[in-house]
Amino acid sequence: MPASSSVSERDLRRLLDVVSSAAVTPPGQELPYEVLAGLAELIPCSSVNFNVMDPRTLALRGEQSLDFRDFPPDTEETYALFHDAYWDCVAVSNPGMVGPVSRWQDYYSEREFATLKMAEYFRTFGFWHELVLLLPPQAGAERRLILTRDAADVPFSERDRLLLTLLRPHLISAHDRVEAQRRTVPVLTSRQVELLRRVARGDTNRQVARDLELSEGTVRKHLENIFARLEVHSRTEAVVRAGALIAS
Repeated sequence: MPASSSVSERDLRRLLDVVSSAAVTPPGQELPYEVLAGLAELIPCSSVNFNVMDPRTLALRGEQSLDFRDFPPDTEETYALFHDAYWDCVAVSNPGMVGPVSRWQDYYSEREFATLKMAEYFRTFGFWHELVLLLPPQAGAERRLILTRDAADVPFSERDRLLLTLLRPHLISAHDRVEAQRRTVPVLTSRQVELLRRVARGDTNRQVARDLELSEGTVRKHLENIFARLEVHSRTEAVVRAGALIAS
């Protein structure tokens, strides 16, 4: 094996630590935060993100991020730029062509990539390098783990690729458990399901109260009960946890 793609005994010990932390995923998370943090120690990076995305609309069905510096917030403009750039950048739209772990350097030279709209999107947020791990699609959604580095950092190496490749089956198992938990969502009342559907489309408590002819206090109480039943702590986590239920 070439030296550039070798891993050390220390790497393997740290990899085992990450694997062990993937054993249990708390409710409301896509992967244990310990896994994301352990990955960032194993493969230094600016951020670690796990996304579950509809490949047709590019809408996120689930997302979890761990950032190690301040990134600008996503806006309508940057979201539109991403959509515009996505299909013209094969490294992002079809990273599996070279295998389950890839970088844009597998497809483009530095000069070629710099001319793409996706490069403009990267510059907007201040990162430049990506290492993308694909998990098998599930229920029509793509699952990606993405590590980023800044422009001043060195590109991700073959050693980094190999470590993610070794970790991949454990991440697949961990996220499959998350999806299995979601398919066994605790029973909600019809009123709670209707309320969550409106939350999922972005309605505020005031809008929900008006549409369902409730007081805002009653809506808040319903949400508290929903959070407790689903074992989550936020509106976003509740929508993700009850995804199959409110989509039916």
